[in-house]
Order: sequence, then C-alpha cells, then structure tokens
Amino acid sequence: MVSVLVHKLPAMLIVAVLLISGATNALGRCPVPTKHYTTLGCEPAAEQDAQGCPLWFNCSMLEQRAHDKCYLFGKTYELHAHVPDEKVKSSCLALCTCQMNSRRAVAEFHCAHIDCPEFLSPHRAGCVRQYRTNDCCSSRQACGEKRTNLPRCTVGAVTYYEGERMQLPDDPCQTCICTQHFNASDPHGHTKCYTNACAFELIAPSVLAHGAAPVYYGNRCCPWEWRLPKANDRIRRDEGTENSNALEEWTVRDSCTYGNLTLSIGESLVADVTPVGVYQCFCAIPPMVHCTLTAN
Repeated sequence: MVSVLVHKLPAMLIVAVLLISGATNALGRCPVPTKHYTTLGCEPAAEQDAQGCPLWFNCSMLEQRAHDKCYLFGKTYELHAHVPDEKVKSSCLALCTCQMNSRRAVAEFHCAHIDCPEFLSPHRAGCVRQYRTNDCCSSRQACGEKRTNLPRCTVGAVTYYEGERMQLPDDPCQTCICTQHFNASDPHGHTKCYTNACAFELIAPSVLAHGAAPVYYGNRCCPWEWRLPKANDRIRRDEGTENSNALEEWTVRDSCTYGNLTLSIGESLVADVTPVGVYQCFCAIPPMVHCTLTAN
C-alpha cells in the first residue's frame, strides 16, 4: 500500500523509518563517520591516516548545485523529474518527484510514503516477518510450526530465522537476509546483502544548503539528523591552546567551516546539552564538521 504524503515530517521520525541501520564506518577500517560524504558524492583524498581514514574529502561539486534542481546519490534531477522507485523503495518511499518549494526558494523531492501492513498492525507473537533484498515491506511471515522449521542464522549472540533481516557487527552499513546456507565464518558468502542507502537528500536539502552538520547516533550507518549552526556555538579550548592556531593559514584540506567558525583538524565545539541529549561536534575529516548524539 502506498499513501501519498508530501514529506514534511520531523527529521527524527523520517530517519527512523528509512531502514537506516549500521555503522559509522563507511570506509573500511576508518572509525570516523563518512557516510554523509560518500552519499553526497564527495571524493576521498588518496592520503590516509594511521586509522585508514582519508585526510580530507573533496566536496567542491556541492558548491555548483543549483537551487532549482534536486540531487540524490550523485545524480541531478530537473524540476518535475521522477526518481525510479527501485532507488528509494528500501527507504519506504515511492513516487519521488523534484518540485520547487516556493517558500524556501529551493527544489525539493516530494514523495509518497509506503505504508507496509506491518506498520499498521501489531506484531503477532510466535511469528517472524520475512523480507526480500532491498524491499521496504515484508513479503510474508511464518508462524508457529512453520517458523520453528525454518533454517536459522546466528550472528554473535543473536539468532535469526530464514528471511529475517540481519545486521553484521563488522559491517553495519549492510543489511543481510538470513538464508538456509548461512555460514557464520563467511557471513557474506551465502547471504543476500545490500548496502543501506542514506536518503537524507530526499528529506533535508534546504538544511544541507545552510551548512548543517550530520549527527550520528549510536552505531547507525547514516546520519540520524542534521544540526544547524547556532549563534552560541564555541570552539572548545583546552588550557594553554587558546591562541595555538591563530596564525595558521587554514585550507579546505586542514580545517572545517561551521557557521562563522573555522575549526582545525582535531578541534571540537563545546558540547551542546539539550533535552534530547548531548551533541558533540568535531572537525575530524575536513571540510565538514560531524556531530554525535548521546541520549540523556
């Protein structure tokens, strides 16, 4: 079932629906979140640090984006153009069209939200929902004896039934479907896996255009939300480092710009304590600041 709903929902709710799961590690061993860069099409530098992270990303193409076009996964969409459903169905969206938002003076995607039957009815005890690769909704469910007789997959301390979605601890930016031939020693060998798409460009183009920073929560792959710069943001200064960077000539390769602030690599903002949680924002891999959210 597809219900037409222009997505003006709160970012927290939409992101929760996007089947976004996974890790901050989008580039091999790198422990710093980079999924926002790779989703936007920024190019990683060839140079890496000791942890396997690119020293910086080239995002110069973002400066060329036009206000009357839409952008998704590295592709440009003219006004009134449609996004193929297969590109967004795993995010529970369909019928996405590029339209001009006259109030914000920027082009945005308007989409229909897919209402799966499981969203509308409570989970039945003793049943498991089974999925196909990249689908939003389950294709069927197995209950009682049928569930008991299903093959199972064990990942760490978690056991899944055939057809269930699995998250692999070593690569949480992927979702895998449990199959009867699953081998824990070679988890990718006999499973149906796909990379989770971060569909934030469908939701927050105007926020991105105003210099918002991606906020990562827990061990999820994609940004949980986007934080706009605040007038009271301040760079955290440890004792004795107040003027340590005052005379440096910063470039896009060794600094991050956030609102009116310029942070050198390794610097962070003073933590922002809110009713939602604590936001900590860092300049780890230029040119963008990224934030983490720790719930209260």
